[in-house]
Amino acid sequence: MADIQDRIEVLENRLMRAWLHQSAGEIRNLVQADCLMMFGTAPPVLLDRPSFIAGLERGLRCDAFRFHEVTARAYGKTAWFTGHAELDLAIGARRWTGNFLITDMWRKGTVRRRWKLAERSIAMAENNSQLSDAILALQLWR
Repeated sequence: MADIQDRIEVLENRLMRAWLHQSAGEIRNLVQADCLMMFGTAPPVLLDRPSFIAGLERGLRCDAFRFHEVTARAYGKTAWFTGHAELDLAIGARRWTGNFLITDMWRKGTVRRRWKLAERSIAMAENNSQLSDAILALQLWR
C-alpha cells in the first residue's frame, strides 16, 4: 500500500505543479481525455479536460498549494486519492483560498500502463472541530 501511496502522491504533486505553472502539455500527460472535474461550489460545476485546459488561458489559476493528510488506496486498475490541501486559487479577479478536500480517482492504462487522472472533486473543507471530533469518536479502531 505504501508503494501506491507514494506513486499517486508524486502524480498529485506533478498535476498541481502543472496547474501552478499553467502547463497544458503536462496536464494532458497526466489527465485522461474523458476526465471530469467537479468543483464544490454552490451549485457544483463540472469541467471536462478540454474546458479545464482552456480555463488555464482564461484565468483559472492555482497560485499556491500544500497537501496535508493524504492517502491513496488501490482498487485493481484504479486508485483513490484523498487529501486536505491549502489552496490559493483564482478565476480571473475572484479568489478562492483556504482549506480544501481533494478526492481523485486515478486509472492505470492498459496499453502504456501509466496512471492518469480519471475524476477529480475539489471543495472547501469546513473548519468545524466539534463535528470532526464527533465523527472521530465513531471510529471503532480507536
